[in-house]
Amino acid sequence: MADRYFNPFQAIDIHVPAQFHEAFSRYSQTGGSAVIDQSPFPRMVDLWFMAVCVAARLDLEPENISQYETRKIIDGSIFSSDPWRVHALMLVAIGRTGDIQVVSEPRKMMALFSGLAVAGLPKVLEMLKDGDAEPIWNLSDSIDNLLRRKQAA
Repeated sequence: MADRYFNPFQAIDIHVPAQFHEAFSRYSQTGGSAVIDQSPFPRMVDLWFMAVCVAARLDLEPENISQYETRKIIDGSIFSSDPWRVHALMLVAIGRTGDIQVVSEPRKMMALFSGLAVAGLPKVLEMLKDGDAEPIWNLSDSIDNLLRRKQAA
């Protein structure tokens, strides 16, 4: 029997601007025939989560996703299989808002994450392309550099 975990995002779909939908298809292996060197993310949620994390690390301002034509890429129930991701996202929400009560507002948190994902996605796509290697190795080098950089105090 599969374990069930707390998922406040269960009923919230994740949307991205339509202009990025192709990138999610290209860089995730969801289609089934993808090669990991070219499509380093097993699922679309992994690319989306990376974009949120990169935006948080770079202290980017969340984009206003309502100004875009969007497409659904992920059903919020995906987080039920990755409880650590729910906890990490909640910590990002608390850190960005400075309010621990934000964890009681899943839609408000998801709006923040969606904005961060849209802000971070161009950076992640740049990381995938920046370099002379396959996308997975370009991304690996870029993330390594990003994590080694000291954050401004």
